[in-house]
Amino acid sequence: MRIIPLRGTGVAWFKCPACRLKCRPTAVGPDGRCPRCGGARMVKLSFGGRATAPSLDGERS
Repeated sequence: MRIIPLRGTGVAWFKCPACRLKCRPTAVGPDGRCPRCGGARMVKLSFGGRATAPSLDGERS
């Protein structure tokens, strides 16, 4: 059984631009279509992996 991380670096999600469904890669079929509307273009979203350094001058950017 494969354990899929829910948070942290390397977490990937897919989003359908047609119906705005966000799902895990395991929910997308082998053909890569959206499980809700059947749209062919699923956009890969990835969260984490980018370290943001705080600014040293104290101002917000």
